[in-house]
This record gives sequence, C-alpha cells and structure tokens, in this order.
Amino acid sequence: MRERADAVVIGGGIMGASVAHFLVKLGYGEVVLVEKSRICGGSTQYSAAHVRQHYTNEVAIRLAVRAAEMFANDEEAFGGPTGFTRHGYMVIAPEEQADAIRQVVPVQQALGVRTEVLTVEEIAHRWPALALDGVALGCYEETSGYADPVLTVQTLVDTAKQRGLTVYEGCRVLGIHVERGRVSGVVTGDGEIATDVVVNATGPWGNEVGRMVGIEYPLRFSREHEAIFEAPADLGAFPVMSDAVQRLYFRHYGTGRVLVGEGWPKEPEPADPDRYDDGTDEEHLGRMVPKLVRRLPALAERLGEPGYGGAFVTGYSGIYDITEDWYPVVGEEEVEGYYSAFGGSGHCFKIGPTIGESLAHVIAGLEPPIDISSLSGRRFAEGRTFSSVWGPGNRA
Repeated sequence: MRERADAVVIGGGIMGASVAHFLVKLGYGEVVLVEKSRICGGSTQYSAAHVRQHYTNEVAIRLAVRAAEMFANDEEAFGGPTGFTRHGYMVIAPEEQADAIRQVVPVQQALGVRTEVLTVEEIAHRWPALALDGVALGCYEETSGYADPVLTVQTLVDTAKQRGLTVYEGCRVLGIHVERGRVSGVVTGDGEIATDVVVNATGPWGNEVGRMVGIEYPLRFSREHEAIFEAPADLGAFPVMSDAVQRLYFRHYGTGRVLVGEGWPKEPEPADPDRYDDGTDEEHLGRMVPKLVRRLPALAERLGEPGYGGAFVTGYSGIYDITEDWYPVVGEEEVEGYYSAFGGSGHCFKIGPTIGESLAHVIAGLEPPIDISSLSGRRFAEGRTFSSVWGPGNRA
C-alpha cells in the first residue's frame, strides 16, 4: 500500500469514481481510490441509470445538462463506453400537477435543456404504445436516456488507472487522522496513507465515514426496488418514463425487455445498508406490475398470467441515502482537506460525473465548470436548502 498520496477518495461508486477520474485527469499528483468491497459494489450497481435533465434548481439543471452531453460523447468525455442509449425522457402528470411542468420547463429551456411541453394528444401520436388515462400534460427532453451503471463506473476507473490512479478494493477505511483542524491521513485495514485531501464518496456509509472527522448530517435510508420483464418484440418505442400519475418509472431495457421501478413520493422502506436483502419480492412486484400494464397494455396478456407468464427476468433493490432536501452533500467541510460527496437521494448516477468533475477542480484550486458551492452541507444550518415544484422526492 502507498504510504503517501496527494488525495484519497473513499468509495468506488459513481461519485468516488468520478472524483478520482477527474482528479487524475487534472494531473493532481498521486490519487488513491479505496473501496471496501469491489468497484461499483454498492448502491450504484442497482441504479436505474437514467440520464435526464428534469430538475427544478439551477445547479442541478446545469449539472444534468453537462452530464447528458458527456454521456452522449462518453468515449471523449470518459475515455470509454457507458452503454448510453438516447431514448429521450418524459414526465407525464395528472391535472393537479400539470402546473409543475408549466412552471419548470421554461426554466430548463433557458438553461439549455432541449425539452418541450406536450399535450396528451401529442404524446399519443408520437408513442402509440402508451396508454394515457389520468394524464393531463407531459414534457419530453430528447437528448436524455439511460446508461449502464456498472460499465460507466468501470470505464471511469479503468481510464483513470491508465493515467496513474491507484485502486485498493476489499480495503475498509477504519479512521481518518486530523491534526490542527486539517486532514493528515487515512487508516485502512491494510495500512495507513498520509494525505492532505480525503473525499468521502461512500453513499449510504457517508455518515459512518464523516463521524471519523467529527462531522455528521442527518441521513435516512430507503430500500428501492426494480424489476425487469421480457416484452414483446413489437412493443413499440417510448422514452424513459416518469409517471407522476402512478409514481412509477419504466423504460426499455436493451431489446425485448422492460425495466420498472416505484417513484416518489411514497413511504420510505428503512434498511441497513450493510444488512438488507438486495432482491425484490412479490409485494413490490404486485404493486409495480399493474401500474406498468396500465401504461403498456401490450404487456397485459402475459404479465396477467400466473407467475407473470414466465416473463419475470430479475429483480433487485438498492439503497437511497436521502438528505433533508433530497440533494447531495458536496464540498469541503469544517475540517480542512475533508470533502463530502454523498447523500445522492437517487440523483447521483445522472449527475455524479459532473459533480465529480467540478469537485475535482475545487480540490485542485481551479475554477469548476459548474459552481457547486450551493451543495455544501453547510446549507442545512444556514437555511439554504433546496425545494422542488414537485414537492418532496427525487423528481426535484
């Protein structure tokens, strides 16, 4: 193990991989990435991996617009593939939430999102596979889509390793040394690394690591379920869908399959990130499938049979680490040289690369491509929390 590094990034998911990747790309000396299990072995592997730009707040919109451009040009931006598929992204809403679309779309357009408001008739004309009962209005962004979360993280790490990144997998961080208010080193199960910079990108374990330097933010956790089903070859085209009517999301999953998950707001399902069942179960499938069939009637015949007609491929669940305002905690904290990059609340696959890029610039003392200062954890004490036209939840 290295005895000294210019920066130690803790956590091998999308946030840690992104920060490490861009630190190395900036030439920030010796950078070490430490992961307690394996690269992309935590929450990121279970991400729906939507790449969308539908946000309320300027910082998130700017991060998402830049991220969508990066994913679309992944070989240049990341040095390799991400599995990005440009299917577009659409939100459909009932009458009582239609004003949320009317309010936020002009803001998004002004910040560079290629998005438009669509009537029910326009949606039905473009995507006849969709049934639209209960829908009053939609908005569609053509440059969005989805990616492969594991491939994305692996690309970020592998290309950074080619530039000199050192990676330790199966290496648990046990402590962080602080001297005179400044980070001075990291203690791991395999040895100690002296360093002046530590990035806590550990997702649901963010508070566990934060306590090592005496910093803690209230996080809550929720177990999040998704399932994949076989679909007819002639199902038809549709974008990545956020169904605010039913609080559901769904999309194509490659060819001949559909992915579905439950959306917010809903009751959180508390879980211990170290001890939870990462599969799914009949209770969750029983809630998701009828809603999915309601929007995609072509699935009704098979999924309505016992055992879903043998169309069930797999199901799994990840953990959301949720902050008070559903936005991540990013930036330097009270301890000099200690940076947070966690609390993703379900957002961070899509904006993780651009958060990592801008945070790497901040660490290196450079002007970041996007000002991320509003994401500082200090916002909770200072009353600068974020809100959304959609209310609580991660459609913010």
